[in-house]
Amino acid sequence: MKLWSGLFKAPKFLIFWILADAVYIFFLSFFLEAGIPLSFSRFIFVHLLAIAVGTMVMFSGLGAGVLWIPVLTFLNIRPSEAVAISIFTQIAGKGTGSLTYLFNGLVDIKTVAAFVPMALTGVTMGFLAGLYIPIVYERSLLYIFLLIAGYLLMKTIQSLHVHDSDIDKKPDSDTLVHYTRSYPIVILSSFFTGLLSIGNTDWLIPHMTLKLNMPTSRAVATSLFIMFVTIVFYLFLVCIGVWFGNVSWPRGTSLLFATCSGVIIGGQIGTRLIRISWFKRYQKHTFILLLSMSIIHLLW
Repeated sequence: MKLWSGLFKAPKFLIFWILADAVYIFFLSFFLEAGIPLSFSRFIFVHLLAIAVGTMVMFSGLGAGVLWIPVLTFLNIRPSEAVAISIFTQIAGKGTGSLTYLFNGLVDIKTVAAFVPMALTGVTMGFLAGLYIPIVYERSLLYIFLLIAGYLLMKTIQSLHVHDSDIDKKPDSDTLVHYTRSYPIVILSSFFTGLLSIGNTDWLIPHMTLKLNMPTSRAVATSLFIMFVTIVFYLFLVCIGVWFGNVSWPRGTSLLFATCSGVIIGGQIGTRLIRISWFKRYQKHTFILLLSMSIIHLLW
């Protein structure tokens, strides 16, 4: 009973989201297959996957792209289209989830203000590079990303003996000096977001916990908020690219009817899991496990 009472603890918005989702599915079912090229069974399957992915992303902070790309390719969506659909889906999930974290006071505003300009710079550089870098070189850049992600993963595993109770809840005056030194990490991680649609949270969360002395829950909330702002700006860049004819709008976007609504529910569930002490205790472990699986998948 404690598990469920913690999950539905006030503010009681989760029930509202579940009821709204049920109403959404009911009315949308009249348009499936007729107006929307998507069967009801496929919609429900993708919708449940989206809830699971949204929950894990908002709880652990892992970038959703490395989880969505294999799922979408399994659904016969071409990788180039899966990248865009993944980004559009993340906006819905990270938007509602990040705002929940923000309203609950978990987002470190000073860190967001310091890092967002650098993140927007990096994602712009990555997006522009993607227009000119041949696809053959993207694989080499992916290996560079994996090497750094692997290093951060090892450092995060080494930090498991450090409990969040031993860490200050906010960066102190000495930690604020490290903001400037953090800019290369923020720019580079966001560069890969713009180029390969890989979430910058995969780097930011280990960096914030190891270098900025943030507890895991605060680092996850802050990184996800920065990621949300970054991918919204990425969508803006895509729209500009489509307007000028530099990029094309992806096909298979009918899946967004299932994915966006699913990750919204998952985002609301994931942000509430940290209210349960057992889940909060293993939040860092979950991030390590999912990041390890993502690295293995990208290598494969």
